[in-house]
Amino acid sequence: MEFKPERFLTNSGGNGGEGEGEATVVFDVTGSKEIKMMPFGAGRRICPASGLALLHLEYFVANLVWYFEWTAADGNDRDVDLSEKQEFTIVMKNPLRAHISPRG
Repeated sequence: MEFKPERFLTNSGGNGGEGEGEATVVFDVTGSKEIKMMPFGAGRRICPASGLALLHLEYFVANLVWYFEWTAADGNDRDVDLSEKQEFTIVMKNPLRAHISPRG
C-alpha cells in the first residue's frame, strides 16, 4: 500500500498517469460540492447542545424583531437580493444594510 496524494486532486492531463487528457474530479475532500455548512459537526462528534443552541438563536432573533424597528438604510423599500457568494462561509452577495431603532 502506498500513499498517493494526487488521487485527491483534479486530473488535468500531462501527469503521465491514467486518464491523461481528461479533466475529472476524483474525490472532493473540501466538501464544497455537497455540504455547505456544518456548524455543529456530524456523526459521533456532533455537538450535544445543538438543539439548545438553535432554541436560543430563535429566542434571540424573536427578541430582535419584537424590541426594535427595522428600516432599510437607504430608505428604499425594495425586495431583498438573497443571492450569495462563497468566501470562508456563505455570505450575501449584496449585504443588507438596516437602521435599527428601539420601538417606542
